[in-house]
Amino acid sequence: GALPTVLLTIFTAILGVILMRSQGLATLQNAQIEMAAGKSPQTSMLEGVFIFLGGMFLFFPGLISDTIGFLFLIPFVRRFLIKHSLKGFQSQGHYRYQRDDSVYEGEWSEKTPQPHKRIETDVLDGEFVDKDQSKR
Repeated sequence: GALPTVLLTIFTAILGVILMRSQGLATLQNAQIEMAAGKSPQTSMLEGVFIFLGGMFLFFPGLISDTIGFLFLIPFVRRFLIKHSLKGFQSQGHYRYQRDDSVYEGEWSEKTPQPHKRIETDVLDGEFVDKDQSKR
């Protein structure tokens, strides 16, 4: 009937908010620990995105959205999705995070670095005068 459906919808919405909050705080702590250790918080950030999406899917009524929401909130499913979504996106770079009096910095690089291509070019050095500027 209608009453069990409405109660189930309300229950999954409340459960989604509770799970999103608890898992989101744990993921935030992991990201802070990774940044303090000089590591990239990339995985923790993506886990946070999946947790948020999972909570949102649970908030919306429907069996399919609830199923997707619960899958996104299961840690090993989340890690599997992140691992396979990051395969082609490994890169390198430098980040700096500053909050209050704490500064976290770190570097990361590809797991399989590509050989750098060296481009040989001539360097031109010169001066110019903007003639339009002098007419004004």
